[in-house]
Amino acid sequence: MAGPTREAVRDALRTVLFPNFRRDIVTLGMVGDDVLVQGGRVIVPVRAGTDRPETLAQLRAAIEAAVRRLPDVAAVEVRFAGAEAGRGRDPFAARAALPGVDHIVAVASTKGGVGKSTVAANLAVALAAAGRRRVGLIDADVYGPSVPIMFGTDARPSVSADKRIRPVERFGIKLMSMGFFLDESSPVIWRGPIVMGIVRQFLRDVDWGGLDVLVVDLPPGTGDAPLTLVQQVPVSGGVIVTTPQDVALLDVGRGMAMFAQVSTPVLGVVENMSGYACPSCGTVDPIFGPGGGATRLAERFGVPLLARIPLVPAVRVGGDSGRPIVVAEPEHPVSRTFAALAERVAGALGGAGSENAARL
Repeated sequence: MAGPTREAVRDALRTVLFPNFRRDIVTLGMVGDDVLVQGGRVIVPVRAGTDRPETLAQLRAAIEAAVRRLPDVAAVEVRFAGAEAGRGRDPFAARAALPGVDHIVAVASTKGGVGKSTVAANLAVALAAAGRRRVGLIDADVYGPSVPIMFGTDARPSVSADKRIRPVERFGIKLMSMGFFLDESSPVIWRGPIVMGIVRQFLRDVDWGGLDVLVVDLPPGTGDAPLTLVQQVPVSGGVIVTTPQDVALLDVGRGMAMFAQVSTPVLGVVENMSGYACPSCGTVDPIFGPGGGATRLAERFGVPLLARIPLVPAVRVGGDSGRPIVVAEPEHPVSRTFAALAERVAGALGGAGSENAARL
């Protein structure tokens, strides 16, 4: 029996979606070029990024079914790298929900300078608009904390009698940021273990009380802070922020793959600075280039394009003055765009199974 070609096997595996995602395991980089075909026997090594038995069982069944549909296949062996026979340990097995926090939403970008913190701040305020939702915001970008400036507060967190940190409150949002503990001239020169410890403390040692949504503003990239977040708590979903130019869009795939590897759904993509909106005439100039690059990107990865946010001076002024545009100018077109973004995020979270999901 000649058996199928390796290329045919990889093509078949492109029909296997990672559980709870809309992307296949080949696109996600879980299947390399080490697929073996020995006559009618096919061996598929898979880097699943998890040891969770239910996920591995689903993947094994789907892979076997996909490969067996090929002609001349007599047997299929699926090998999960470092995940079987006691090899390795699920780094996410210890995840425990934060008491009283229904949903955690990570706002991420794989490239700096795309306005991720601006999106996170305005999303949090929009989610809490009119008191409909109880919202917290963690500024996990410990190297470049911006929440104190964006929310216009120099307050300091207090400590409760039981030694828990009380977050700062502003515009109805409970806030925690390393910026509350540093002065403007303090350099942040910390190695990974310290960063990981701070993220854990912001999650576990802060008295968040009852929250419907905790928004986490992650630093750019896929390093220590994002990994610590997903290892510590179950994240309901990620929102990826990008700008339209190709150099930013190319990096989004890494962010998508990061969330997939840690079994966290991507709620969608936000295209920030989609064009410069002239405050005088209202004309929108696509300064980063015309075309629906983010739309095509979202379609490619099978996630929705949640919002297109134009570049307008009012957004910058709001961030610099400590009053996010959703607070400063709630009727501004961009504020309405953020309100629509908040509704889409809340709608995506509604089916995630929480005791207070009715609020969302």
